[in-house]
Amino acid sequence: MRFGIEFEENTFDEIVKVISSFQNQEVSLDDLIKKIAEKNVLSADYLFLILQELSLLKLIESSKGKIKIGNIDKEIFSSIKNKLFERIKRIKKIFVTPLEIAKFYECPRRLWLEKVVLSKQEKEKVGKVWDGEAVHYAVKLLIENMQKEKEEAFLISKTSEEALKKYEGMLQIDKKTLEEFLRKFLDLIKEENFSLLYSERKIESIKDGLIGSVDVIGFKEGEIVPIEIKYASFKGRVKKEHLLQAIGESLLVKSYFRKDVKYCYLIYFQTNSLVKIELNEKLISQFFKLIKTMQKLYSQGRIPPKSKLPNYKKRVCQGCHVKRACEYIEMFRRILK
Repeated sequence: MRFGIEFEENTFDEIVKVISSFQNQEVSLDDLIKKIAEKNVLSADYLFLILQELSLLKLIESSKGKIKIGNIDKEIFSSIKNKLFERIKRIKKIFVTPLEIAKFYECPRRLWLEKVVLSKQEKEKVGKVWDGEAVHYAVKLLIENMQKEKEEAFLISKTSEEALKKYEGMLQIDKKTLEEFLRKFLDLIKEENFSLLYSERKIESIKDGLIGSVDVIGFKEGEIVPIEIKYASFKGRVKKEHLLQAIGESLLVKSYFRKDVKYCYLIYFQTNSLVKIELNEKLISQFFKLIKTMQKLYSQGRIPPKSKLPNYKKRVCQGCHVKRACEYIEMFRRILK
């Protein structure tokens, strides 16, 4: 959860470098967006704000997804930078992550204690939390090394060893289980015929007030597919909190790359399950409605209620990192009664 926009000067400079590399040329919007993504620019909104200013100055021409870029001197970009910084400074918006929305759905008080009150979080020293970290790190390494190492068996073995070594002494998973998961993940990549993959990509959408990291983004002919990896088991039905997070991340991908996201994947590590989620307006509407509910509740200045989900004590409280702070609130309430 964050208030306002953190737009840094080097972000502007990176976008300018990309635009300048195409001066006196015609380039597709898709290529421009991918170029700034390679520079780890947080939001494509910044690119479009700059292009908008250049268009007003008649220094670019756009048509059917193509942009013809003229000769632009440094003074023009300097003037646009000052104008853009002033404009962005005036944006006062609360940015939330898809994971925070999912957590709010699970338990409004837990998210409030974690992100607003900043209560001390007590994470386990060994177990699921770190197993999940290791799985995500292994997928990241796998994607990064796919182009360098073509021998699949060696790639999977090397990736697993590195991930397990990084979290040595904190894990409960073994090398064989991790390797089996990575092998199935590679099978998915082949089946989908992805031409490009990004891992752990942080994205911001100014329009939607969203910011967050997407585990994997796969590109193929005319489509973009977000992939969320959960260290959990799939028992025949997707939990609502998992669905909400997947929808939010899909919206971030759509915002950045300016393309519709038709579906996304949820991958469950513990059962090696793959779930395909088709996006629709009803799901998207539910997601944004939950954001408004969260903003309204937290603006009231009261302690939010605990989870109201069925079986919440086992489903939410059991693994909660701020459980002790919540118990103190309940204890004081009982005393005051």
